[in-house]
Amino acid sequence: MSFYRSILAVLMLALIAGCSDISVRGLSENEYDQLAAIDVVDTGGRDGQLYSRRLRERLSMNDGAAPVYQLTSTISASSISTLSVIGSSSKLTKMTMTARFHLTNIATGDVELSDTISTNATLGAVSSYFGKDESEANGKERLAKLLADRVARRIQLFLLDASD
Repeated sequence: MSFYRSILAVLMLALIAGCSDISVRGLSENEYDQLAAIDVVDTGGRDGQLYSRRLRERLSMNDGAAPVYQLTSTISASSISTLSVIGSSSKLTKMTMTARFHLTNIATGDVELSDTISTNATLGAVSSYFGKDESEANGKERLAKLLADRVARRIQLFLLDASD
């Protein structure tokens, strides 16, 4: 038994040692300036307001910079019933929210980045009508903020690749 534990310990050490060359770096000042130079165009609706506000929080780290890029987005949400089993059904719904965005260089008018990001959540675990409505509203708010975070990260990756 101790022989197997010894082998397991050696394998774990080898696994940890294999991951030691991973490095994480922060954004440079130039990359912060590039993020701050993105003009976020408002997206319509309550979900769009939350999405746009969160994007500005994530991107505008140096307010007052002259915009170099313009970010336009559209978000959409759809719900479908889920977790149905033969002979019975569920009250749960799966909500999917999708953001389509374009990062345009203001000087040239060229679209430098165009992408679509989706996220989903399961809603409706409560049985009251009020609870279902609140669950859907809270779910939309969470998904809009999550999409904004993911779009901001996607733009950061784009700017990192562009600067390399």
